[in-house]
Amino acid sequence: MMNRCAELLFWVGRYFERVENHTRLIDVNYHMRHELKRNEHEQDYLWERLISEIGIVENFHQKYNVINEQTVLQFLTFDSSNPNSIFSCVHQTRTNMRALRQLLPDELWDLSNSFFLWLKEQTIESAMEQSPYLFYQKVREWIATYNGTADSSMVRDQEWHFIQAGKYLERAENILRILQAIYMNFMEDGYLLQNKCDYNRMIVLLKSVGGYEGFRKSYANNVSFEKVVEYMMLHPTFPRSVHYSLNGLESSLQAIKQKDYNFAILSDQALTLTVQIKEILDGVRGENNGLELLNQMMNSCHQLGSTISKTFFQEEFVGA
Repeated sequence: MMNRCAELLFWVGRYFERVENHTRLIDVNYHMRHELKRNEHEQDYLWERLISEIGIVENFHQKYNVINEQTVLQFLTFDSSNPNSIFSCVHQTRTNMRALRQLLPDELWDLSNSFFLWLKEQTIESAMEQSPYLFYQKVREWIATYNGTADSSMVRDQEWHFIQAGKYLERAENILRILQAIYMNFMEDGYLLQNKCDYNRMIVLLKSVGGYEGFRKSYANNVSFEKVVEYMMLHPTFPRSVHYSLNGLESSLQAIKQKDYNFAILSDQALTLTVQIKEILDGVRGENNGLELLNQMMNSCHQLGSTISKTFFQEEFVGA
């Protein structure tokens, strides 16, 4: 496979996972906005936090003078100048898939094209008018349809594994970013950490990542910040946990290595780093998962993304 095609496939996986993550974070923001306001005069405090969670505060302030519900949703959803907005990610995915049409099922191209054309017709005004909850639920339905179509129609060959590698790396980073933000919020709002408040926040957090039912099966009603972090980072069968995501990433890299001789030697670099990150994760079982650990894990994932890029996509590494 050409390196350029591999890169496009990898980013298809990352972009669609990023869209789903944005919708989940926005959903959390709506459900937790009353609990996290520090006082009644800080109506827009939580919207500022949402921008911080995604890590694009400087980009936002370069374009918007006021931070509130409408400006934040515009920036995260419809702003084409923001490369991480939902619109930009869907647009770039469609562009990538158009270049890859000979490698992918027609159903995936039709779906990505329809998703883009639908989103292109939406505006912040129409989203607010029909209810932001319903709009973002529709976005999540598009993503769920894409995932189901890919799962049922794609041959488990290199194309599949590059998309899965991108998805799992993005998912691990997103979960770590959410936990970083929640951990920092708890530190800032320490005086709010009463049992009921803590419990309600954790329930909302689990539901935002689709982990509420699975968590209750494993921990019953033992809902605490420590247990939720443990579940989201370490649980081996929860599909959005960091542990599960790294296992999926490792499996995809192994499959790519076995199927393409040109990638075999170079892919060991990415695989070695993946294993090292998993070892760090395994070492935290039963320990306090603090902000320092989350930062370490996030930095390691960023390094892994850079290593994968250098391994598979940059021409100067091919045949080295």
